[in-house]
Amino acid sequence: MAEYDFQSANKTLITWKKSFDDFLKNNIALNPRDMVVSETGFGKEVEKLLSKHSTNATVKNLDFQYKKIIHIASNIQHLRLVNDDTLPDWLEDELGTVFQKINDLLATLEKEFN
Repeated sequence: MAEYDFQSANKTLITWKKSFDDFLKNNIALNPRDMVVSETGFGKEVEKLLSKHSTNATVKNLDFQYKKIIHIASNIQHLRLVNDDTLPDWLEDELGTVFQKINDLLATLEKEFN
């Protein structure tokens, strides 16, 4: 049995991305931070990896990207909640870029640790 559940972490990330995309397209109510905080499967896997492999550069990068995605999502949500229709395209692009980086990091770590 594998020590880390990269598949579940990836599924959680994909589900969160789809929900956030719906939020961006339809302006539906969503608190993106609540969907990615450390209580989720994804957050728990990041925390577990970091606690055991804090010197691993890929793990550190995953933690950084994880925190970055929460920050970007919170910024986007804030702009939506204050009815600021000037959401910069680059912010949405950056969100997509960070999702892809996290996905790639998970694949790298899965090969490394499993």
